[in-house]
Amino acid sequence: MIKGAYAPVISGVKTVLSCAALAAGMAVPAMAKMAAAPASAPEALPARLVCHDDIFVPYVMLNQGHIEGLNVDILREAATRLGISIEFRVMPWRRLENELAKPQGSVDCAFAMSRTPQREQYLEFGKAPLQPTEYALFVRQPEGMTASVTKLDDLAGKVIGVRAGFRLPDAIAAGAAQGRWTLAEVPSDTANFQKLALRRVDAVLADSSVGLYTLKQLKLADIRRLVPPLTRFDTYLVFRKNAASPALAAAFDRELKRMRQDGTFARISAAYLGVPTLEQ
Repeated sequence: MIKGAYAPVISGVKTVLSCAALAAGMAVPAMAKMAAAPASAPEALPARLVCHDDIFVPYVMLNQGHIEGLNVDILREAATRLGISIEFRVMPWRRLENELAKPQGSVDCAFAMSRTPQREQYLEFGKAPLQPTEYALFVRQPEGMTASVTKLDDLAGKVIGVRAGFRLPDAIAAGAAQGRWTLAEVPSDTANFQKLALRRVDAVLADSSVGLYTLKQLKLADIRRLVPPLTRFDTYLVFRKNAASPALAAAFDRELKRMRQDGTFARISAAYLGVPTLEQ
């Protein structure tokens, strides 16, 4: 028992120490709970994804009703690595663009789209391109003969075959607007090159890889590609903008980069083109 003048002081100290101990005891479980709480998990990716593109040999092809192709194989591999079941559907290019632009359109994923300010308003573009694209002119040049067309200006007054819905290089679009040449739209690259072989058009504008692949399949030997290409740009996998689209685009970016690094891109490309993609 504590007596005398020091008793109240010591008693007060004991009270303060008791309160501090109580507070500390309460704080320990609380801190333990905070430490045990997991960090906020990244946004979950969808289990299934439906992606659209037009037929664009050899990137997207129909083989007895089955969709296959260079870009199809690349995206299927990336989706598998992400644990996503991906389904591919084909849609004419103009309809596809219209559906993507609608606020309540039926398409949430598409490829391979070039980046434009207008499209960026309603589409989520990743940072890793799916494919680089070169647009070049193809002209007739029989073996042993001098080419009558060696550059774009040589096509003044002539007809250039273009695939419907193509993003035209500025030089082609400007010349058509000025009436320097005429553009003839066709639904497919195969039809375009067949018209060129039959002299129904004087040149064909096409993706370089697509053009070379199509010529090989059609066995057209008297058509050559003009160099350098008219333009070069990247194309991307895109998603309709919503709360989940940034995480989805970032996830595919990550896997596409890894596939370039581990040689998967080059391997898939060589299976279709016999050579790596333009970027390799």
